[in-house]
Amino acid sequence: MKRSLTLVLVMMLVLSLALTACGPKAPAEPAEPGEPAAAEPKLLRFAIGAEPPALDQQIATDTYAIMLGNHLYEGLVRVADNGKVTPGMAEKWEISEDGLTYTFHLRDAKWSDGKPVTANDFEYAIKRLLNPATASEYAFQGYYILNGEEYNTGKITDPSQIGIKALDEKTLEIKLKVPTGYFLALTNFISLFPVRQDFVEAQGTAYAAEADKILYNGPYILKEWKHEEGLVLEKNPEYWNKDAVKIDKVEIAIVTDSNTAMSMYEAGDLDFVALPKDRVEEFDKAGKANFYYDGAEFYFQFNVKGRNKEVGKLTGNANFRKAFGYAIDRQGYVDAVLKNGSDAATRYVLPLLAGANDLFAKEYPLEFYPKNADPAKAKEYLDKALAELNMTVDQIPAIEFLTDDSDSARISAEAIQDMLAKNAGIKLDIKQVPFKQRLELMNKKDYDLVFAGWGPDYDDPMTYLDLWVIGGGHNNTNWEDKTYTDLINFCKSAPDVKERADKMFEAEKYLLENGPIVPVYFRRRAWTHVDGLTGLIRNFIGSDPDFVFADITR
Repeated sequence: MKRSLTLVLVMMLVLSLALTACGPKAPAEPAEPGEPAAAEPKLLRFAIGAEPPALDQQIATDTYAIMLGNHLYEGLVRVADNGKVTPGMAEKWEISEDGLTYTFHLRDAKWSDGKPVTANDFEYAIKRLLNPATASEYAFQGYYILNGEEYNTGKITDPSQIGIKALDEKTLEIKLKVPTGYFLALTNFISLFPVRQDFVEAQGTAYAAEADKILYNGPYILKEWKHEEGLVLEKNPEYWNKDAVKIDKVEIAIVTDSNTAMSMYEAGDLDFVALPKDRVEEFDKAGKANFYYDGAEFYFQFNVKGRNKEVGKLTGNANFRKAFGYAIDRQGYVDAVLKNGSDAATRYVLPLLAGANDLFAKEYPLEFYPKNADPAKAKEYLDKALAELNMTVDQIPAIEFLTDDSDSARISAEAIQDMLAKNAGIKLDIKQVPFKQRLELMNKKDYDLVFAGWGPDYDDPMTYLDLWVIGGGHNNTNWEDKTYTDLINFCKSAPDVKERADKMFEAEKYLLENGPIVPVYFRRRAWTHVDGLTGLIRNFIGSDPDFVFADITR
């Protein structure tokens, strides 16, 4: 949602900036006679699709903030390209035999102001995440910790009862509610990254709103932040592993159109870029296209109460939602609209995620929805819904379809609009708004239908499944189902691995049958890069892209 992602459907681009940030450099001063010439700083340039709404570790939710957070901050561990957990702020750790107690030993590391990173910074950060006053949508990432959920939901009010404690400046103890095999990898997620209490409290509500209102403990600092234009990162001289960081400066343009970004790349102003759909075949034939799954799944997300009662009758009906599921030509959509190799999503859980002993999708195969539209089935479920609601086709109000304000988002929405009208007789009214506003409307539950997405925060189906529990931080659908919530809570505490996987599969099927979402596709990205760029990681879990240990030669 990576990350949660509520994810952006398409890349966006505002070009007014780019070309100040990426203009020609002044020639370097010649070296003094007898002195070796200084190495020119290594520069990486790329574009993102929108302004990150927040860079506050405990508040950030979008994919861009998660990506930037991976470079500006560092948690207890880092996760490598192969999914292997490697030391971060913690140079070593021990796990108790019962899997409930983690003891982390911090290395000598510093914040960007030169003060040490301590265990207290982690304790404060996680308690801040769980504090109801923070109102973090990602508070649930701390529910694995003993009494984390209880504190966040107000069942207890004493934060000292939460299972996290700085034993001394360099030793952090975390006690879990139940053994959680992926907890170590989860500490690589931005919500669990450290913050320093004195700095946060001094900044107040301005914390992380500007480059100079942030403290950094990661590989980079945010040198410049021109809102709605771009960001400039520079290598953090206080980072403990700075010698392993090859790229000295990163210029990130905020852009609104993939074709404009492509033009910038071809002009030599960007070093890697997502390929517009009409350029994928060309670059693929030339051997210059790269493909990867970024972990994101996109789905229809319904507000089961709608913006008003009339719409809510329909969006709150499971058979009406299933009519959408059968009216969509998933394969046609990815082939004709996306054109990037994405997969039609016939189920909810990302097939790449691990199960009990193999990939979850191999252990529990499922094709709940067809790849191609089934108009007869769509009509069957629509008729069932109308009968249950005592309505006729003519009485169906238009459903407002909320999406981003880019041209690509419009094209995508119009394709979906046409499918629904043709295959089910359902009318959608498209409402395009800026990315940030879309997130705000979703959070306020002021929508009927939205095309949303989620990327995995860790390698387990639970990263998708626990979104929709009662009271879930990202469950802005008004769907509250005790049966589903009980299933998920069982899975979170089940000691038997096989039984847990069985129940997660049961939960997935229940969600598809009764829940507020209809899966459409698993995103695959096509991209290209300059020849001298190496070591750039494109992840399906966590931060994407990860350029911490990348290198570039020109």
